[in-house]
Amino acid sequence: MAADAGGRGVGSGESGTAGATGRGWSRRRLLAVGGSLAATGGALLSACGAPAQQGGEAANPSAQPVTIRFHSRGGPPTNQEVILYEEQMPLFMQKYPNIKVVHEGFTGEDFIQKITVLSAGNSLGDVMWTAIGGGNIYYFAASKVIQPVEPYVAKEKFDLTQYYKNVIEGLKRDGKVFGLPFKSHPGVSVLFYNQTAYEKSGAVPDKSWTLDRLVDGAKRATQGDVFGYNPQFVQKSILTTTRAFGGELLDPEGKKSLLNSPQAVQAITWLYEAINKHNIAPRPSVATEQGGVDKMFTNGKLASGKWGTSFQIAAQRDVKDAFKWFASLHPKGPAGVPGSDFEADAYSMTTVTKAPDAAWQWTKWLTNQESGIRLGEIGGTVGGRPDVYKSERLLKDPIRKVFLEAMDTAQPGRPAFNTRFGEYEKTMEAGLMPVWEGQQAPTKAFLDELTRQVQVVLDQPLP
Repeated sequence: MAADAGGRGVGSGESGTAGATGRGWSRRRLLAVGGSLAATGGALLSACGAPAQQGGEAANPSAQPVTIRFHSRGGPPTNQEVILYEEQMPLFMQKYPNIKVVHEGFTGEDFIQKITVLSAGNSLGDVMWTAIGGGNIYYFAASKVIQPVEPYVAKEKFDLTQYYKNVIEGLKRDGKVFGLPFKSHPGVSVLFYNQTAYEKSGAVPDKSWTLDRLVDGAKRATQGDVFGYNPQFVQKSILTTTRAFGGELLDPEGKKSLLNSPQAVQAITWLYEAINKHNIAPRPSVATEQGGVDKMFTNGKLASGKWGTSFQIAAQRDVKDAFKWFASLHPKGPAGVPGSDFEADAYSMTTVTKAPDAAWQWTKWLTNQESGIRLGEIGGTVGGRPDVYKSERLLKDPIRKVFLEAMDTAQPGRPAFNTRFGEYEKTMEAGLMPVWEGQQAPTKAFLDELTRQVQVVLDQPLP
């Protein structure tokens, strides 16, 4: 997912059944947990020419012919990622003729279940897609399906500073890094706006805007059946808004809900008032009736909204020449920041790989500068590296400059320690729906009770 999207030790030589299931993770248990996680609505899913630098790869990582399999979150043949794989696999195998790469793609809805079944059946491949958004990387790390990269980093002195520091931090579980960033974005933190509508209103968003100025500007842009703003009412946006007020939704360990903290209460109240006091944002039910907020924007019924990177592609495809539009960092809150949340898709090495050196080379290749740039050129979220976001090939698109600025200041995520991020997210979003619909004010008593319900999820053991 990117993404439009947050939940967040194994030795390098582990292999076989023990590595796949780990302590207490029987085949039956993995299958049961995988089915349960997949049934939560897919919440864990979830940002040309020869390649440039390959990040310190060995000249010949495999002297003997070897085949490695990698599992991706697939999609249709036109999917940005699938196009990249089909382009990069022959280039990789040309450089490493002793390594054959086989791609196995699963749809986003089936990914968790497919990986769980393969792992339980001792038929998992060598490298697999993982993600911070939704927390599947933490689930697979805790269940010992994937292994940390530190032994390989140390072996060749691989430079992890090629990637955004906070993205690497987000790929950690118990202090160890469980993958390399395939792509990344700063969360639901950018304000896309209908420039034509805002110019008519006489107030165009810029870097000086605060949340108060946003409300004023959105009131001017709200005309007839056109709403001036929509902040999104999903967990990711609630988090970034809370951070704009100086707060967090989880403690640093990911074990305690802070939903009723003063800053979170202020943020939720601000969101509530945007709909029910200032009338600048549609209630979720209204947006649903109109096909969702994405469609409202592209149809000219929403003058601005808070989105992540992937929305850029939808807007470019659907708006076309209907009106001028652009993007800016979301206005800052009382804490002096717009609020953000590093998200990333990664590639991770499985614990059962029989060809770890070859698997490591492919993991690095998928996450190198060229692959990250090509993702953007094909269309969509780019690689989680500064040298990708700063690439002149990508900065030809002026909106990429907005996301570059957002990435430079983006805040790290906080995963749920017990890896039950899908349940955590679902409980919070469902509990707040009466607030957004105007049926319930966000009183302290109400948020205290919702916090208790969320805490029940966080207090559960690892799956």
